[in-house]
Amino acid sequence: MGHALQQAYDRLPDRFMGFGPRKTSPGEGWRVGVIRIHDFFVRLTGLDHPPESIAEWLRIPEHGLATCVNGRVFTDPLGEVTRWRQAIGNYYPEDIRLKKIASRCVTVAQSGQYNFPRALQRGERFAADAARTQFCSDIISLVFLLNCRFTPFYKWLHRAVADLPVLGAVIHAQINELLASADPREQAGIMEHLSGQAIQAIRDQGLSDGSSDFLLDHAAAVHEKIKDSRLGERLTVIP
Repeated sequence: MGHALQQAYDRLPDRFMGFGPRKTSPGEGWRVGVIRIHDFFVRLTGLDHPPESIAEWLRIPEHGLATCVNGRVFTDPLGEVTRWRQAIGNYYPEDIRLKKIASRCVTVAQSGQYNFPRALQRGERFAADAARTQFCSDIISLVFLLNCRFTPFYKWLHRAVADLPVLGAVIHAQINELLASADPREQAGIMEHLSGQAIQAIRDQGLSDGSSDFLLDHAAAVHEKIKDSRLGERLTVIP
């Protein structure tokens, strides 16, 4: 059946009602046309079944999980897509979410609150720009975690965060301001403000009761809430 569907697809014109032509990037042919359900999920997760163990969850790139559950399903007569989506769409086990939130507390603080101003003081503009970019990616990742939503592929990060109910629109707008500013002091101030908003959201979810305005100081409080000893032995940074 799949082969016949692909043959029918190949016979379609590459232009329709002014749209087209269809373009396929090198190595990305699998994304256009027909693909078996099994092959689709194996390609994205590396598994022939929905993730079950902590190791399986952590091995899958987060943007792969996002792709598994994004988009509309118009028909699923076998129920296989629904089975995968229900298993993955319930989101990470809570201990993994906490581990990732603690990790983002570390990396956001390091890149934006610590390394960015220090790089500027040393006149290292490349390092400062790299820290700013890392800060933007990681604080968006943190906001996705606080919303219990998988972070998509990097080129969709900024656009996708705007739709999240917890801090989404605020983060989206202020990152626009951060990237538009040419004043390093203003940039540092925006990063501090964004970090403060993330801290408040972490407090609102009951993950920390600390009063520090340095995001790193809240990482340990979040990490202490992890129950599984395989994740909770020590605070380490994970993707």
